[in-house]
Amino acid sequence: MSLQECLVKRKDCSGEGQFLPLSDIKDICNSTLQAAPTKCLFTILPDGPDYEGGIYQYDKDGIILLNNEVKTNYTMEIYPELILSEKMNLEEFIRVGIIWQYLSLKAESMNLGVSQRARAPKKINQIINNLTNQDHTFLYSVAVRERDRDFLIEDKLLPIEKKLEKGIFLLDTPICYRDRAIYKNEFKGVSLDNAIFNKVDKKIPNPKTLYEISQLLWACQGETDHSTHGNRDDLKKNGYGRVHASGCAGYAVYPVLIVENLANLPKGAYIYNPIGFSGLNRWVQVNEKIYYDHFIKKYSSEDLKLKIEEEFEIKFSNYLILLCIDRKKPCSGFMHRKVMNTTYWAEIEAGIALAGLQLQANALGLQWQKKVISTTDDPKYRDLFNLDTSESLINEMAKKLLKLPKNEKFSLKGSLIPLVLFYLQG
Repeated sequence: MSLQECLVKRKDCSGEGQFLPLSDIKDICNSTLQAAPTKCLFTILPDGPDYEGGIYQYDKDGIILLNNEVKTNYTMEIYPELILSEKMNLEEFIRVGIIWQYLSLKAESMNLGVSQRARAPKKINQIINNLTNQDHTFLYSVAVRERDRDFLIEDKLLPIEKKLEKGIFLLDTPICYRDRAIYKNEFKGVSLDNAIFNKVDKKIPNPKTLYEISQLLWACQGETDHSTHGNRDDLKKNGYGRVHASGCAGYAVYPVLIVENLANLPKGAYIYNPIGFSGLNRWVQVNEKIYYDHFIKKYSSEDLKLKIEEEFEIKFSNYLILLCIDRKKPCSGFMHRKVMNTTYWAEIEAGIALAGLQLQANALGLQWQKKVISTTDDPKYRDLFNLDTSESLINEMAKKLLKLPKNEKFSLKGSLIPLVLFYLQG
C-alpha cells in the first residue's frame, strides 16, 4: 500500500484484536523502529500461532521474550523506549510521536487499525523496569487492532464558491485525490515501505511549483475522509479527520511556512489551514475551477531567512516549515482529563505530524533536515516568528469557517509554542 493511501485511511480504531504470524509482528516492529533505530520497542503480544504471549523487547538485534505473564487482548501493544530523567528532553516526546505515526501507517498498510491510549500503564512500567533494571516511564501506548470501519466517504456535494482574499493561496490537491483515483482504486503512489526505509531516488527540490509543499503540508496535518467512530458531528460528513492522531480531536499542531523563494508566493510567513474554508467540504470552487480545500494565508511580510539561519545555525534554501503547538488544546475537556494523561500530549502530537513530513519528503525523493528547538518558551522566538500576529490570524480564520462541527477546535486555547524546524537540502 502507498504512503498516501495509508495517510488518507489513517484513523483511530475500536476493533478487536486478531492473531498475526510472528513474521508480520517482526515486520511491524522493524518498520516502526526505523523512526528511532538507536532505541528499542517494548511490545505485548497475545498467544499466537507460532509464538508465546507476553512482553517482548525489540531492537536491531531482534525480538526477545521478557515475560510471559502479561498478555494483551489486542493484536499487539507498543511502548516506545522512554527513560525517565529529572528534566524530560523534548526530543524524546517528539520521537515517541514519530514512532506512533510509523506504527499507525504500517498497521494501516496491513489492513489493521490502531488506537492511542493516553494513560500511563503503571503495571507495565514496573514489570519492564524490574526486568531491564532501567527507569523507563511509559506515559502512553498504542494498541494494534482489527479494522472496524474501512470505507471512504466521498464528498459529492457541490463545492462552495469562494473569492480569495488577499494573502490566501490555494495549495495543490493531494495526489491520491486527483481524478478521484483513491475512490476508484486506481491510485498508484510510492509504497509505504519505500518511504519508511527511504528507498526513493533523490532529486533536487523544485521551487517553481507548489506541488511539493502542498504534499508535505497535507501529509503533516491534512484532512482525510474515511468513516471513523465519531470525531465529526455532521452526519452527511461523518468521519473527516486529520492524517495524524490527536488527543480527543484537540488538534494541537499548527504548521507555519517561512517562504524565501517558492513559486508565486511573496517572501514572508504563512499559516497552513488544513480544513479549508468550510471545515467540512473537501472541494472549493474559485473562478469556475475546482480545487481541494486547503490553503495557506500570509501573516507577515518580513524576510526571516537570515535571522532564522543565524539563530539556529542552519541553512535552508527555498522554504522552512515550523511546527508549533498549543499546549492547552489536547484532551481539554473535563471528562477527558479524568481518564487521560494530557502532559506532553501536544509535544507527542507534534512528533506524529513531523513523521508525516519526514515520510512524505522521503516519498518525494527529497533530502531533509529537522531541528528541535531546545528552549521553546524563550520569548525571543515569539518575536522572531511574529507569533502574536499568527495567533490573531488563526483565531480570525476560525470565526469565518462555514458549517464548523461543534467539536472542531481550529482556534487557539493558549499561545503558540515553536517546537521543530523542518527544511529541505538543496
